[in-house]
Amino acid sequence: AVSGALGESALALRLLFQYGVDGSGEPSASLAAGLREQTSAQLAPRPPIADGAAAALAGATAMLDLSDGLAIDAARLARASGVGLDFKSVLLGASPELALDGGEYHSLLETFPASAKFPGSFRPVGVVVAGSGITLDGEPYTPGGWDPYTGWDGGRG
Repeated sequence: AVSGALGESALALRLLFQYGVDGSGEPSASLAAGLREQTSAQLAPRPPIADGAAAALAGATAMLDLSDGLAIDAARLARASGVGLDFKSVLLGASPELALDGGEYHSLLETFPASAKFPGSFRPVGVVVAGSGITLDGEPYTPGGWDPYTGWDGGRG
Protein backbone atom coordinates (compact mmCIF):
# COMPACT_ATOMS: atom_id res chain seq x y z
CA ALA A 1 0.00 0.00 0.00
CA VAL A 2 1.09 3.57 -0.64
CA SER A 3 0.40 6.78 1.22
CA GLY A 4 1.02 9.96 -0.72
CA ALA A 5 0.97 10.91 -4.36
CA LEU A 6 2.52 8.86 -7.16
CA GLY A 7 3.63 10.55 -10.35
CA GLU A 8 2.75 14.14 -9.48
CA SER A 9 6.20 15.19 -8.31
CA ALA A 10 7.96 13.56 -11.26
CA LEU A 11 5.54 15.25 -13.65
CA ALA A 12 6.16 18.57 -11.91
CA LEU A 13 9.91 18.10 -12.32
CA ARG A 14 9.44 17.42 -16.04
CA LEU A 15 7.41 20.63 -16.35
CA LEU A 16 10.07 22.64 -14.53
CA PHE A 17 12.85 21.30 -16.76
CA GLN A 18 10.77 21.95 -19.88
CA TYR A 19 9.05 25.27 -19.09
CA GLY A 20 10.80 26.68 -16.02
CA VAL A 21 14.05 27.47 -17.82
CA ASP A 22 15.12 30.33 -20.04
CA GLY A 23 16.37 30.06 -23.62
CA SER A 24 19.83 28.93 -22.48
CA GLY A 25 18.44 26.22 -20.22
CA GLU A 26 19.04 28.08 -16.95
CA PRO A 27 16.37 27.88 -14.24
CA SER A 28 14.06 30.90 -14.25
CA ALA A 29 12.13 31.81 -11.12
CA SER A 30 9.73 33.97 -13.11
CA LEU A 31 8.93 31.18 -15.58
CA ALA A 32 8.63 28.61 -12.77
CA ALA A 33 6.26 30.95 -10.88
CA GLY A 34 3.74 30.53 -13.69
CA LEU A 35 3.77 26.79 -13.03
CA ARG A 36 3.24 27.03 -9.28
CA GLU A 37 -0.03 25.07 -9.17
CA GLN A 38 1.20 22.29 -11.50
CA THR A 39 4.54 21.97 -9.69
CA SER A 40 3.49 22.18 -6.04
CA ALA A 41 4.15 18.46 -5.51
CA GLN A 42 7.80 19.14 -6.35
CA LEU A 43 8.25 22.61 -4.86
CA ALA A 44 6.05 22.33 -1.76
CA PRO A 45 5.65 18.62 -0.97
CA ARG A 46 3.41 17.42 1.83
CA PRO A 47 4.86 14.12 3.04
CA PRO A 48 2.41 11.87 4.90
CA ILE A 49 4.68 11.61 7.94
CA ALA A 50 1.97 10.66 10.43
CA ASP A 51 0.91 7.76 8.21
CA GLY A 52 4.23 6.00 8.89
CA ALA A 53 3.50 5.74 12.61
CA ALA A 54 -0.13 4.81 11.89
CA ALA A 55 1.06 2.01 9.58
CA ALA A 56 3.34 0.62 12.28
CA LEU A 57 0.44 0.58 14.74
CA ALA A 58 -1.79 -1.08 12.12
CA GLY A 59 0.64 -3.98 11.74
CA ALA A 60 2.76 -2.99 8.74
CA THR A 61 5.37 -5.66 8.10
CA ALA A 62 7.77 -3.53 6.03
CA MET A 63 8.11 0.21 5.34
CA LEU A 64 10.10 2.42 3.00
CA ASP A 65 9.98 6.00 1.81
CA LEU A 66 9.65 6.42 -1.96
CA SER A 67 12.24 8.97 -2.95
CA ASP A 68 13.89 7.22 -5.91
CA GLY A 69 10.72 5.85 -7.52
CA LEU A 70 8.10 3.31 -6.52
CA ALA A 71 9.50 0.42 -8.56
CA ILE A 72 13.17 0.83 -7.60
CA ASP A 73 12.41 1.39 -3.91
CA ALA A 74 9.88 -1.47 -3.91
CA ALA A 75 12.53 -3.75 -5.44
CA ARG A 76 14.82 -2.86 -2.52
CA LEU A 77 12.06 -3.61 -0.01
CA ALA A 78 11.21 -6.91 -1.74
CA ARG A 79 14.86 -7.99 -1.87
CA ALA A 80 15.37 -7.18 1.83
CA SER A 81 12.17 -9.06 2.73
CA GLY A 82 12.76 -12.10 0.51
CA VAL A 83 9.49 -11.68 -1.43
CA GLY A 84 8.18 -10.42 -4.73
CA LEU A 85 5.80 -7.53 -5.27
CA ASP A 86 3.17 -7.53 -8.00
CA PHE A 87 1.79 -4.09 -8.83
CA LYS A 88 -1.63 -3.73 -10.43
CA SER A 89 -1.79 -1.12 -13.20
CA VAL A 90 -5.45 -0.34 -12.41
CA LEU A 91 -4.37 0.75 -8.91
CA LEU A 92 -1.52 3.00 -10.06
CA GLY A 93 -3.54 5.78 -11.68
CA ALA A 94 -3.64 7.20 -15.18
CA SER A 95 0.07 6.66 -15.84
CA PRO A 96 1.39 3.43 -14.29
CA GLU A 97 4.87 4.00 -15.79
CA LEU A 98 5.16 7.47 -14.28
CA ALA A 99 3.87 6.13 -10.94
CA LEU A 100 6.41 3.28 -10.97
CA ASP A 101 9.50 5.03 -12.33
CA GLY A 102 9.01 8.77 -11.82
CA GLY A 103 10.68 9.27 -8.46
CA GLU A 104 10.98 12.47 -6.45
CA TYR A 105 8.07 11.32 -4.27
CA HIS A 106 7.44 12.18 -0.68
CA SER A 107 5.32 9.07 -0.22
CA LEU A 108 5.47 5.85 1.79
CA LEU A 109 5.33 2.21 0.75
CA GLU A 110 4.21 -0.33 3.35
CA THR A 111 3.30 -3.99 3.30
CA PHE A 112 0.48 -5.20 5.49
CA PRO A 113 -1.01 -8.59 6.38
CA ALA A 114 -3.93 -9.43 4.07
CA SER A 115 -6.42 -8.89 6.90
CA ALA A 116 -5.12 -5.44 7.91
CA LYS A 117 -7.23 -2.31 7.56
CA PHE A 118 -5.20 0.44 5.87
CA PRO A 119 -4.68 3.45 8.14
CA GLY A 120 -4.55 7.12 7.15
CA SER A 121 -4.36 7.72 3.43
CA PHE A 122 -2.88 4.33 2.52
CA ARG A 123 -4.34 2.65 -0.54
CA PRO A 124 -3.53 -0.65 -2.22
CA VAL A 125 -1.20 -0.70 -5.25
CA GLY A 126 -0.45 -4.41 -5.47
CA VAL A 127 0.20 -7.59 -3.53
CA VAL A 128 3.12 -9.41 -1.93
CA VAL A 129 3.86 -12.65 -3.79
CA ALA A 130 6.21 -15.60 -3.41
CA GLY A 131 9.44 -15.26 -5.33
CA SER A 132 11.52 -12.17 -5.90
CA GLY A 133 11.54 -8.98 -7.89
CA ILE A 134 8.87 -6.70 -9.20
CA THR A 135 6.04 -7.54 -11.54
CA LEU A 136 3.31 -5.45 -13.13
CA ASP A 137 0.06 -7.35 -13.60
CA GLY A 138 2.03 -10.59 -13.22
CA GLU A 139 4.67 -9.74 -15.86
CA PRO A 140 8.33 -9.09 -14.95
CA TYR A 141 9.07 -5.38 -14.57
CA THR A 142 12.53 -3.85 -14.66
CA PRO A 143 12.51 -0.92 -12.26
CA GLY A 144 13.44 2.50 -13.56
CA GLY A 145 13.85 5.54 -11.38
CA TRP A 146 16.98 7.06 -9.95
CA ASP A 147 19.53 4.76 -8.35
CA PRO A 148 21.99 6.67 -6.16
CA TYR A 149 24.04 3.48 -5.80
CA THR A 150 24.82 3.08 -9.51
CA GLY A 151 28.59 2.95 -9.85
CA TRP A 152 29.14 2.79 -6.09
CA ASP A 153 32.03 0.46 -5.30
CA GLY A 154 31.28 0.09 -1.59
CA GLY A 155 34.48 1.73 -0.48
CA ARG A 156 35.37 4.87 -2.31
CA GLY A 157 31.85 6.03 -3.15
